[in-house]
Amino acid sequence: MVKLPVCFESQSTATTFRNLLDKLGYKYERKNINRSYTRVAIVIAFERTALVYRYKIKNKGITVDIWEEIPSSGRVTYLEITGGNEQDQKIILQKFSNMLPRKPWEYTVSQKIRNGWFSQGIYGAKKSWLRIIK
Repeated sequence: MVKLPVCFESQSTATTFRNLLDKLGYKYERKNINRSYTRVAIVIAFERTALVYRYKIKNKGITVDIWEEIPSSGRVTYLEITGGNEQDQKIILQKFSNMLPRKPWEYTVSQKIRNGWFSQGIYGAKKSWLRIIK
């Protein structure tokens, strides 16, 4: 399993990912599901639910989930890929990152200010992506 932050909103990320699957000619199934995550405010944890765009790539045995979390301020989008082999995952993620208008770890200054320079998802995003796609 690989979980990576993406610097775009979940809806546009899901659209770009669907376009990639269509371009590659993969047979896939798309579903919307819900995912729980925890948001911490001071010392109290709040259970939250996010809408997940799920893509099941049938001939590769790969499942990709794309969702947004709202930590304390701003929004952080995540992409999680499971199943299949690592080489197939790497190829899909490389092609996906090339289809985006900028690299998925290149957050804008306003995103960094709104979410916090060292917030989850922003700090270390580039290292996480490069570790997987290089």
